[in-house]
Amino acid sequence: MSCPLPNDVLAEIISYLPAKAFFKLLPVCKTFYQLSSDSHFLLSQSYYNKAISGFFINSSNIFRSFIPIDPYAGVPSSSIEFLHQRESIILGSAGGLVFVLLRKYGWFDGAPDLWVYNPARGTRCQLPSPPGKFSQGGIAVRFMNNGDGVTTGYKLVYLTRWNPLQRCRVYDSVARAWTMDKEIDFGGRELDLEHPVVCDDTVFWASSEVGSYMSIESCVVAFDVGDECTQIITMPKDAVIDFFDTIGISKWEGKSLCLIRHRTFSCKFVLWLLNKTSDGASGWVKVQEISLAGLGFREPCYVSYVVLSEMASTKLLVFTKDSVLYSYNINNGELEKLSSLIDYHSLTLFPYSNTLRPCGEQHELLEAI
Repeated sequence: MSCPLPNDVLAEIISYLPAKAFFKLLPVCKTFYQLSSDSHFLLSQSYYNKAISGFFINSSNIFRSFIPIDPYAGVPSSSIEFLHQRESIILGSAGGLVFVLLRKYGWFDGAPDLWVYNPARGTRCQLPSPPGKFSQGGIAVRFMNNGDGVTTGYKLVYLTRWNPLQRCRVYDSVARAWTMDKEIDFGGRELDLEHPVVCDDTVFWASSEVGSYMSIESCVVAFDVGDECTQIITMPKDAVIDFFDTIGISKWEGKSLCLIRHRTFSCKFVLWLLNKTSDGASGWVKVQEISLAGLGFREPCYVSYVVLSEMASTKLLVFTKDSVLYSYNINNGELEKLSSLIDYHSLTLFPYSNTLRPCGEQHELLEAI
């Protein structure tokens, strides 16, 4: 097959495709096949495909299933089966990479290994073991920008519960070494470690101390990967979380932190953005209210998980109500049922983007394991 376009222009166009769609092009011509091993193309494709295309699901801390929400951006069944067979524990997902704990012989034989895994490409790379013991926690990833929007290396922030403190360990993929290991005091708060949000050099986690039927004060905590400083950010005054309410955090337009609160008894989502004020302090600005009652849901309406997904100018609010995963298009007001869930009370959902991002220089194919 001949193409009238220069190879660099063709590569730029193809880089906007999700990984699943790209792989269907490999038999078409030699150029496409060569792109599959071109590191700059792989990273460019990762940059343009940040939208959530599906969710990996843990139940009782073990991987159970994958739910696609974009039919053009799925993962091979062989990758899903591999995670099933190994009883993997997913710690986090970012940029098309999934970070998992795997045991070679079973969960009662030896310490687990930490792997970074690209399910779309069917590749994985083992990371050095972090200092100290593995424990329940989550992983956030700060991809490092080389100046033209393409991200190469990354810093991995592994935060674990270390009562009453949090243990924070940072891994540098370029140095292939853990560069930080210290305890952080977030005031004894219970954090949602599985769903961090990374904005520039700062990692955010939501805290929701739902321990009683009384109104309680929650917050967002922040950790700066560059200077290793921490901050506790109070919620908006009218965002006091009641017992059955749900909060989540996401990125808004790829750069701002968005706080999402669902009020169970009023059946309403409220969205705030975290902005810098003129004096340099952080402040919340309300940007959206969405009534589920107006969409046909009855009060009270219990939502267990919520996240914001963006693709170009389209904003989707993805949430679980009872045993169903829904998406709500903020732009046009359309509601869509995505999937039914099993044992939804004990599920943890990890958003996934369908990219070709390399796992590392020493990656291996799953078929070779």
